[in-house]
Amino acid sequence: MKKTFKYLVQNRHATWLELFFDLVFVSSIGIVTHQLAHTHHNHIDPKQIWMFPLQFLSIWWIWTLHTLFANRFDTDSRYHRISSLAIMFLMITMTAFLGSDLFENYGLFIGFYAVIQIIIAGLYINSTKALNESKEYANKCGIIIIIGTIIIGASFLFPDPYREITLVLGIVFEMIAFVIVSKNKIVPPVHKEHLVERIGLLSIILLGESIISLTTALRDINWDVLSVIAAVTGFIMIGLIWWIYYDSFHIMERLKAMKNGFALIYSHFFLAMGFVILANVIRHAILNDLNQNDFRVLAIVGMCFFYVGKQTIYFKFLPPFRKPIVINTLICVFITVGSTILPKIEYALIGVTIGMLYYTIGNFKFTLTKDVSRFLD
Repeated sequence: MKKTFKYLVQNRHATWLELFFDLVFVSSIGIVTHQLAHTHHNHIDPKQIWMFPLQFLSIWWIWTLHTLFANRFDTDSRYHRISSLAIMFLMITMTAFLGSDLFENYGLFIGFYAVIQIIIAGLYINSTKALNESKEYANKCGIIIIIGTIIIGASFLFPDPYREITLVLGIVFEMIAFVIVSKNKIVPPVHKEHLVERIGLLSIILLGESIISLTTALRDINWDVLSVIAAVTGFIMIGLIWWIYYDSFHIMERLKAMKNGFALIYSHFFLAMGFVILANVIRHAILNDLNQNDFRVLAIVGMCFFYVGKQTIYFKFLPPFRKPIVINTLICVFITVGSTILPKIEYALIGVTIGMLYYTIGNFKFTLTKDVSRFLD
C-alpha cells in the first residue's frame, strides 16, 4: 500500500490545464471583487459587503474541490480534461449572474453551481487513479459533494436570508466532511509541492488584482502630491506582500506534519480574501473616494485576513514559533488600526504599509532560523 501511495504523489506539478483553470476562476473572482470598488456617496453599500464573502466562498470552494481532486487523482486523461473544460464553461456562464443582482437570478446561479458540483463528484467517483482503499476514499468524497449539492440546491426553496444561510451551510458541510474522511490512515497523502504550487499560482493571479486596481485608479485621478504618494505606497505594499508571501514558500511545501493539506488550503481562503480586499484599499486610497470610517474597516479587515491566512499554517505546524508569530501579528494589526486613525486615507495607507514592512523584516529572521529545519522533510 505504501508503494501505491508513493506512486500517487510522485512527480506532481501543475499542468497547463490547471493554469488555464485558474485564469477562469480569477476572472469570476474579479467580478465579485469589483463590488467593493463601487461607492455610493463615498460609502460602500452594506449589501455589497454581505454579497462579497458569500460569492467569494462559493467560487473558492469549487476551485478547492477541483484542486484537491487533481492533487491526488488527476491523470490528465481526456475524461478529466473534458470535465474540467465543462466546469470552466459553466463558471464563465455562471459569472453572468454574480454581482449585486445575484438574488434576481438566484435560481440560475444555483442551477449552474449544482451542475458544476455534480461534475466534480463524478470525477471523484469515476477516478481511475484511485487504487484499492484510496478508491473508497474517492467514492466518499464524491458522495459528500452530492449531499452538499442537495443542501445547496435546497436553498432555492427558502426566502432571503435563509437561502444564503443554507448555501453557506451546504459548503461548510462539505468542508467539514472532507476533513473527517481524510483522517483515515488509508487516505493517500496530499502532494505538498503540487498543492503549494497551485495555491501560489492562484495567489499570484489574485495579487494581480492589486496591480489592476492600481493601474485603473491612476487613469481616473487628479494628479497631485497625495495621489502620487498613494500610488507609490500602494505599489510598495504590493511588493511587500509578494515578498513576505513567497519568501517562505519553501517552508510550506516541506512541512513534515502536513499530511492532508486542509490547514493550508482553508487558511488560504482568508489570505485570498485579504489579497482582493487590499486591492480595493489601494484603489480607494488613490482615488480618495471612500469615507474615512469605511476605509478604516476595509483596511483593518483586509490586513487581518492577510495576517491570519498567512500565519495559520506556521502557527499549526511550528509549535516553538507560536509565541513570536502571535506577537508579530498583533503588532502589525495594532499598527494597521492606529494608521487608520490618521486624518487622510493616503496617510493611513502609508501607515498600513509600514506595518507590512515590519512584518516583512520579522519574516527574514523567521526564515533564517535554523530551528525551522527540524520540522521540514
